[in-house]
Amino acid sequence: MIRLLPDRRPSIDPSSPLYLDETAIDTPALALAGAARETLHMADIVETMLRQAMTALMTDDRKLVSQVSRMDNAVDQLHEAIKLYVTKVTRESLDEQDGRRAMEIIAFAINLEHIGDIIDKNLMELAGKKIKHRYQFSKEGGSELEAFHHRVLNNLKLACSVFLSGDVRMARILLEEKAGLRNAELAAAESHLRPFA
Repeated sequence: MIRLLPDRRPSIDPSSPLYLDETAIDTPALALAGAARETLHMADIVETMLRQAMTALMTDDRKLVSQVSRMDNAVDQLHEAIKLYVTKVTRESLDEQDGRRAMEIIAFAINLEHIGDIIDKNLMELAGKKIKHRYQFSKEGGSELEAFHHRVLNNLKLACSVFLSGDVRMARILLEEKAGLRNAELAAAESHLRPFA
């Protein structure tokens, strides 16, 4: 049956918003819930970019470098769509809680868009130079970068959880981890990425 009647669902364009319902704009709480879901959709693409960026760096996969750049275009388009949608919602009279949530959604979408740009403009540029000059990471260096990458992925997941739940305790954990990650980032850049700059 599958061979005779294959699933013919059209492939979904990742840059197309899935949850921004124009008919919900008159109901701010519902519209903001959709905007939050769309922002998490954007976060999923950024997470995929982050995973593939590491793979591209470690395996010298030129095709993957191009794919990550295309994903950044999708992130940029989703960011723009979310920003415009939430702006329309804020034209309605919002209570304090909805107004705060609207600002949280825009701020999180902006941060995700910045992450996408850093992955595309910085990491993929470094991957391209690494491939072009045939540089290789030492075994120890590769392990350190993979450990750092794992922490960054965990922080992204934690940030999404904080965005979704608003849990203050988790937000504090995220801030502490972010401070530790910044120190690790500086050390990793100094020892592993300077040759590619």
